Amino acid sequence: MSQTFFSKQDPSEKLSRLSLLGSSRGTVTVWIKGKKDKYNYNVFKFDKDRMELVLDAKDKIFTPGQTVLCTFELRGMNFFSEVIFQESISGFNVLQVKNTLFKSERRSSYRLLTFPLYEVWAEFDLGEVYEGGKVVDLKSRSNQTGLFKNFLQLLDDKTQDDTDKFKIRVQDLSTTGMALHIGELERKYFEKDFVFQNMKIRFTDETIVVPEVKVVYVVDYISSDKNLKKYKVGAHFSNLPPATDDLIGKKINRLLRENDFNKDFENFIK
Repeated sequence: MSQTFFSKQDPSEKLSRLSLLGSSRGTVTVWIKGKKDKYNYNVFKFDKDRMELVLDAKDKIFTPGQTVLCTFELRGMNFFSEVIFQESISGFNVLQVKNTLFKSERRSSYRLLTFPLYEVWAEFDLGEVYEGGKVVDLKSRSNQTGLFKNFLQLLDDKTQDDTDKFKIRVQDLSTTGMALHIGELERKYFEKDFVFQNMKIRFTDETIVVPEVKVVYVVDYISSDKNLKKYKVGAHFSNLPPATDDLIGKKINRLLRENDFNKDFENFIK
């Protein structure tokens, strides 16, 4: 079973990626579907009005008007699209990028199993959140019980007086979302389809703000302690700006590169 997953880039993300590829004069790989031969070209520029990548080459390996596949890498992430091979008036090769641009996510490369190797925390604002366009006031809920405040203090070594904030350790993280484990006490704050605003991912040396985080599922989690009821929460980063996407991707890749089997074993025997 393939371990690579593809996510669609919205029009603004697509434009941002292609513009960066053109300005950096990056490399694009082109091939015909089903064929083994692949050809690398340097990008001369990107014409956003015509949605065309102008290549720094004039060879005619492909026929003008032919549908081909292309891929390119930006900041450690790979992008793919079906394009039309054309020829400019000056005779340069051109790729018309009219179809959907996809970003690939390979679990072995882009999903970071944060616990227990990495200290990564998610901080939610328990003020107003959205559920299908409807505003839900979580702040009033959190003020209804002192138990919740006590629980927040247990989550962190520092006393947390601001009960509008909820901080919990991230179990795994990717550029598209994350997984959390919660208990019964905070279960009501994570209903399916809730959308939290400006959630913060806190690493030991960096904080990244995610504008929208949508709860996509809440399921029972089998805990080693049968007396402790736990849930697994899956959250999706909705409408993620390309710049934030890049920050998360670069952070995950750097942490993965820094990790090795020796470190795994050292953490294992602690």
